[in-house]
Amino acid sequence: MYRLFTALVMITNAAWAADSAEFEFFEKKIRPVLVSECYQCHSKEEKVKGELRLDWKGGWQKGGESGVTIIPGRVGKSILIQAIRHADADLKMPPKKKLTPEQIADFEKWVAMGAPDPRTNSEATAEEKKLDLEAARQFWAFQPVKKPSRPILKNKSWALTDIDRFILSELEKKELNPVEDADHLTLLRRLYFDLIGLPPTSDQMKAFVEAAQANKKNAVEKVVDELLASPHFGERWGRHWLDVVRFSESTGGGRTLLMKEAWRYRDYVINAFNSDKPYTEFIREQIAGDLIDGGTLEEQRERLTATAFLLLGPTNYELQDKTVLEMDIVDEQMDTMGKTFMALTIGCARCHDHKFDPIRTEDYYGMAGIFKGTKVVVHSNVSKWNERPLPIDAAQEAEAKNIAALIAERKKAIAALKKKLNKTNPDPTPVPVASLPGIVVDDLHAKLKGAWTRSTSSKAFVGENYIHDKASGKGKKSATYRVSFPGDAKYEVRVSYAHGTNRARKVPVLIR
Repeated sequence: MYRLFTALVMITNAAWAADSAEFEFFEKKIRPVLVSECYQCHSKEEKVKGELRLDWKGGWQKGGESGVTIIPGRVGKSILIQAIRHADADLKMPPKKKLTPEQIADFEKWVAMGAPDPRTNSEATAEEKKLDLEAARQFWAFQPVKKPSRPILKNKSWALTDIDRFILSELEKKELNPVEDADHLTLLRRLYFDLIGLPPTSDQMKAFVEAAQANKKNAVEKVVDELLASPHFGERWGRHWLDVVRFSESTGGGRTLLMKEAWRYRDYVINAFNSDKPYTEFIREQIAGDLIDGGTLEEQRERLTATAFLLLGPTNYELQDKTVLEMDIVDEQMDTMGKTFMALTIGCARCHDHKFDPIRTEDYYGMAGIFKGTKVVVHSNVSKWNERPLPIDAAQEAEAKNIAALIAERKKAIAALKKKLNKTNPDPTPVPVASLPGIVVDDLHAKLKGAWTRSTSSKAFVGENYIHDKASGKGKKSATYRVSFPGDAKYEVRVSYAHGTNRARKVPVLIR
């Protein structure tokens, strides 16, 4: 076999994962607002008003003069939500300035998920005991990787690799025996599903069993090499990476915008796995591929495509405060980078020194300054991610220029035709029913169901006017046209409407 594997360790403790995600939401979305908007009146550091403290979990659980502040899971019944909505003139918090719609939505989501709050210390203050950074750095996860000594085993014959030895060592400590080796078919299915996510065919199973009976080691190595060489290997394992880096072909967050070129990053990841790209190179290209010089045009295109890693993710590009938008993007980039490459929630340090890991707010903004210098967004009323053309060779560039010139020429011709058409019929007028050939049934003779509005705004309609549904009651309104034919024959049915830019494009028409 010609590759090394990097195992992806997945946490299976669902409860822990849920708590972690919920606490992260609190730290990123809720705590900062409480600190900036509520602590001045409702924390131990200040004079507590209304007997309500919001600087620890027990404070809002106990409530104040108005009663229990938050009822986990019951958004509409929670006094805190009623107060920040400013729905009651006598209950407005903050009293002078209402929170933004996004902040209110975050609090509603927080209460709906059960109001998870890690602040269980009633004595916590702004100067609460901080994490001992040096002690935290001694945690095993922050130590350099060292090759451990091999464990001493009682049963030395079972273990074939060092991994086997460590597994068997723990089994022996618990006085357990390893399970029997899988049979040939089970082993083959595991290899197929693990490496490419697809089952083997009946012919492949038959061939493997015959080969394994003759020489199991050679048969396994041959199948593994074949599966690693399959394009399905990159598709199977690339999916895990795409999940980690929050790959999507739309922006999410606010108005969803389609990222039409996102497929390039997806293919980059798949190809990286299939080509056995070194992991260090894989990381470097995604963080700073546009800054790496040299290489072929294909390598340059790969590196530039890899930097889409920094753009993927939920971003509210219609946010009008562009400074906040830029910092939200930076925060999302750093949060993803920390989780992807270090399994750390760096984003917690945006508002305060990390409570568990040796990351200070100073460290956070030092790194944020680096990402802030990267141009990833182009501002407008609704901003958009920054796009860069991929490098091409001279022949491709010449072809691209020819295509661009042809498109410009066609657009010019279309504009000329439109101008000519406007001169031919500058002021369109209604068309009398009698002037049209065939059997014509106008709106005036239709049987209408629901409320319709008559209009003459868009010209060139048939008869006296036309009708529209005011873009309401979709699926509940109809117009029935009845026709009397002079005799049995084949008839061609044509449906016309008064043209306009706001017309529905998928109106169902039923002919009986």
